[in-house]
Parts: sequence; C-alpha cells; structure tokens
Amino acid sequence: MRTPPLILIVDDNPANVEIFQMRLEANGYDIITATEGQAGLAMATEKQPDLILLDIMMPKMDGIEVCRRIRADESLPFMPIIMVTAKTDSKDIVAGLEAGADEYLTKPVDHAALVARVKSMLRIKSLHDTVIEQSAQLKIQLKTATKIQSLFWPDIPELEAGGHIWATSLPAGYVGGDLYDVIPLPDGSLLAYVADVSDKGVPAALIMAALSTKIRSEALHQSEVDKLLEAVNHDLYSLISEEGFFATIALARYWASSGKIQLALGGHIQPVWIVESGLGDLPHVNGLSLGITPDAKYEKIEILVSPGHSILLFTDGVTEAQNTRDELFGIERLFDYVANSDGPPWGKGLLDSVHHWRGESPANDDLTILEIWRDIIFDP
Repeated sequence: MRTPPLILIVDDNPANVEIFQMRLEANGYDIITATEGQAGLAMATEKQPDLILLDIMMPKMDGIEVCRRIRADESLPFMPIIMVTAKTDSKDIVAGLEAGADEYLTKPVDHAALVARVKSMLRIKSLHDTVIEQSAQLKIQLKTATKIQSLFWPDIPELEAGGHIWATSLPAGYVGGDLYDVIPLPDGSLLAYVADVSDKGVPAALIMAALSTKIRSEALHQSEVDKLLEAVNHDLYSLISEEGFFATIALARYWASSGKIQLALGGHIQPVWIVESGLGDLPHVNGLSLGITPDAKYEKIEILVSPGHSILLFTDGVTEAQNTRDELFGIERLFDYVANSDGPPWGKGLLDSVHHWRGESPANDDLTILEIWRDIIFDP
C-alpha cells in the first residue's frame, strides 16, 4: 500500500466528488476522481488505487457493474471498495456486497463515518498486502527447500548378479514427508527403505531429514533390520511424540550377490513381492509406526529375490491417489497392474499408471516407490 494511500472516488455528481475529495485530502490521503462508471473502471485498472469510493446510481454503467468487473479481473490486486448510495433499500446494499463491495455508506454521508470506514478498509488493505508479500517470500523459500530436499535422494550404485534398485519420491507440495534411501553397508549389502511421516509440508520434511540422519547413523552400529528400527524408534519418539507426529517405514537389507532380503516394517503398507507365478506370498510382518511408543519391538523376515523377481516398497500416496471423481487408486488396481504388465521392472510403469489414473486431479499426498529386482536369466 502506498504512503499516503491513494483513493479513487467515482461519482457522477461533481458536488459529491468535491466534498469527498476535500474531506479525505484533509486527512492526508491522495485522491483521484472519475465522474462515470466506465471512466472509473479504466482508472481503477490503470492506477490500481488502495481504496475505491464507488457511487451505486450512475448512468450507463452503475457502481454495481463497475464493482463486478473489478472483482472479475484477476490481474488486479485487492482494492477495498466502499459503495455509496442514496438509497436505504437493503436490496441495493445486498446487491453491492454480492458484487464484491467490502463496505457501504448511505447519503448524506456523515464526515466521521466516512473517515472511520476509510481507515478501517485501509487497515484491511494493509494486512492483505502484508499477507501477499509474506506468501511470495514463503513461496521462494519453499522452492529453495525443494532443491535442498532433492539432495537427500541418494545415488543408487550399480549392483552385481543382475540386481537393480530404482526409486522415486514426488511431494504433493513443494516439500514432503516421504523418504527413501539406499545405504551401502561394509559387508557389501545395501540398506534400502521408504518412509512416510504423518503429515505433509515443511514440518514433515524436517522430520524426514531427522529420520534420514538417524537411520544412516544407526546403520553403522546395527546389523539387523529389526534392531535398527528399535534404535531409531527410541530416539525418534523423544523428538516427535509430543507434537503428535509419527512415521511409517518399510526397511529392507539386500544382498545383491544372492538376492536375499531381510525385511522389517514399522506400521507401513505391506510391500508387494512379485515372483514367476504372479504375486508372492509375503509373510505378514508386525511392527508399530515410529514415534508411537519408545520401547516398540519389531519383527524381521527373510525372502529370496530370484532372477526375474521383484519387490515393491511404496507409500500410501500410491494406493490413495485420487482421480477427478475422488476415487482411490487402491491396492487391487496395483495388483491388476502387476498381473497385466511385463516385468521386471514394474516400478516406473506403476508410477505412470498412477499418473494416468489421477488425470488432471492434483496430487493429494506425497508418493514414493522403491523397487528391488533381478534380471531374468535366459538359458541359451
């Protein structure tokens, strides 16, 4: 908002314009004027004043139509509009407010009421402009945060024995609470996981960063995936429990040379194991979400990813993706995709399938997929 504020007066009666102008200039405001609706609309578009005093009853284009056109122009900033009417009929007042006016005055206009309403509307204008400015600054900061968060995604190494790992994470907003990582361990195995913090946006992204750091730290000391989750959970509980946050995780340790995988879950969606005959019978793995209780215990299982097999770890951004009819993608649609697609791999195709399902609907949750697979071996 300018200093001093600029006020546009639009009234077809020159005497009224002169009275308003003198009264408002006496209170330190800059004034511009127009004596008919079309000229007032043009001046509002060109000068973009901080406030508009707009008479309702004018020939050709009345104040209600001027107000309606100003509000319909999305290129214009917020400009408070005070409608001025000689009528006390509530229908005219309601029509003006429905057209987008913010306040009204009835003629003859009391000097004190005029100044009070102008001050009130300019306070609202100032607050609105402050919010818009802060929002623009926040958007810049969030774009920077998006670039920083992308640095968390690891470089995935080349693997032996036809093994592969592929992963992606797409936030619903600028930053998200989903996480994946692939961590080489001293014995040649890899620790791979996907995790989902119980929120979106900046708070979830900060917890995600803390979780990533803690897992990498504990991976140096804990060789078993269930014990690793116990240690991570204990420390994460003290960090996030009071604020009501928690995180789910699917954690796998993979030996590429043999295809062996150790798997532990913390409140997470069961991974999908794909074998020659279709979906493998993956045993259920118990384990609470991270941050619920400090002394949670976790189970682990072992499976073998043979050549041509795959295991998909993913967050609920896959199964709960919504289309334009608010229908969920769902686990059954994921199973159908696997059954009717050639692989391995399946992960990238699953991502494409979710995007196709969503259509023009915006992402309603962060989405992460991590796939571990081994190439098919063909006999000569």
